[in-house]
Amino acid sequence: MTDAATSLSCLRCESEMQSGGVHEFRTGGTTGGWKLLFGEWAELGEDLLKLEVLGCQSCGYVELRVPRK
Repeated sequence: MTDAATSLSCLRCESEMQSGGVHEFRTGGTTGGWKLLFGEWAELGEDLLKLEVLGCQSCGYVELRVPRK
């Protein structure tokens, strides 16, 4: 059994959530034709957002959260 301070329960079925690690997601920038026309310049407004991916082995739902420091 894991420590209650470090484990999270699934909001749907209340089983223990398993961490899939911290991943970076791109936010901002431009899409479509602008990317085709401007290439790398179209990515100037992009930023990376780090989120921890949590998955439930029982019901299959996935949640994202800000990683703990």
